[in-house]
Amino acid sequence: MNIALVGSNFGIKGYLPAIKKIKNVKLKIICSRNIKKLKNYDLKNIIHVTDWKKIFKDNIRIVILAVPPKLQEKIITYNLKYKKRIIFEKPISSSYFRSKKLVERIKKKKIKAEVNLTYLNHDLFKKLKYIIDKQILGPTIDFKINWNFISHDLNKKIKSWKTNEKLGGGIKNIFLTHVFSYCQFFFGDLTLRDYSTKIVKFKGLNFKNKIFCNVVNQNHLNGKILINTKKNGLQSHKIKINFKNGHVKLFTKSKDWTKDFTLEVNNKNSKKIKIYKSMNKKLFIDGRSYQIHTMIKDFLKKPNYKNLDFCLSSEKINNTLI
Repeated sequence: MNIALVGSNFGIKGYLPAIKKIKNVKLKIICSRNIKKLKNYDLKNIIHVTDWKKIFKDNIRIVILAVPPKLQEKIITYNLKYKKRIIFEKPISSSYFRSKKLVERIKKKKIKAEVNLTYLNHDLFKKLKYIIDKQILGPTIDFKINWNFISHDLNKKIKSWKTNEKLGGGIKNIFLTHVFSYCQFFFGDLTLRDYSTKIVKFKGLNFKNKIFCNVVNQNHLNGKILINTKKNGLQSHKIKINFKNGHVKLFTKSKDWTKDFTLEVNNKNSKKIKIYKSMNKKLFIDGRSYQIHTMIKDFLKKPNYKNLDFCLSSEKINNTLI
């Protein structure tokens, strides 16, 4: 099955290693405006193009996008005519309403599509989902999430789509979408009760470098979410969920987004603590490649719209944050 990859930044760092380790698929084309960037990689027998429209004229079964939201929207729209299987990043576009329209058209035309929501493909997040669904520790009482990470573009004061919310960037669109998505994966539909933000200004942009949210699900389960940028050090990501019969912590302190997570399950009835470590990811330099590898394999077996719906619902909540 031939694949076309559009994008030479995260496309090369995250997707390329994952694609190379999947049997029965072949990366046939890489599209990038910066061909020089590809010279450092072993890309023999792979076609290089600078115009993404050319990939639709070839024998390509799956198109993978790792591009800014504005360009991503154009390519997804263009694919509505060709109906190729397509995998793309979040946010779907630079606006919730345009994302909503795109998803409606994708479903209407029955195009097989997937969104890369990293944590929904993570083994320990799936393990935690099982604990919640099976009520291993009884009913869920509440939850709290704290994610501190480094924003390189903010620290370097780079004016780009990544620091511009109107273009689909900012920590609201890039990071909070992840959190809202895995919260809905765990707990079902969420409603934003209230929120607060801290804003820094540079080069004419208002950048939210801290966001705090109070959320509630359909069963009146309350949660607190805090995401915050930092200037240096390791990122820390911690999820704590309280249950009737104990509590669970899922956490990491690492340079990598997904490596080195630990799941700690505390059962107050048996007074036992179980520790789970994430699967060995030494095969990939960037831990996100491991989740991409899992996602693509699942997509080849049984494509569905579950991640697409999680992403769109998260963008809807984000849209209420001013």
